[in-house]
Amino acid sequence: MDKETKKMKLAYWSGVIKEAKSSGMKITKWCELNQITNRQYYYWHKKVMHETYESAVKCGLLPGAEVDPTGQDIPMVPEFSELTVPVSDKMPDHCGAVGISIKWNDFTITIDPKFSEGELARVLRVMQNA
Repeated sequence: MDKETKKMKLAYWSGVIKEAKSSGMKITKWCELNQITNRQYYYWHKKVMHETYESAVKCGLLPGAEVDPTGQDIPMVPEFSELTVPVSDKMPDHCGAVGISIKWNDFTITIDPKFSEGELARVLRVMQNA
């Protein structure tokens, strides 16, 4: 397949995939209604996602892949590690009590369970005027 044909097919299937996802239907049902086999859909989904990833790497939006000792490419993605919090002998009085977290625009306010209603009302008034 030449480059132009490949680009045209990728553009076409990219639109198909967006349409399917935005339909709100299950992919199987959407494919059935649009006379596309699941196999076709997922084949092109994989190709479109791979091409999107490659383009993002070329543009510098995503890091590239590393090569591990076996010679395989490994995409550089964030790794998460579980952290353990050391338990101290003396826990705060409010430990275990649930507080409130308010997210508004660019602000996040976490309110301790012992926070007074008057102080909360003042904070909310300030946020309203911000």
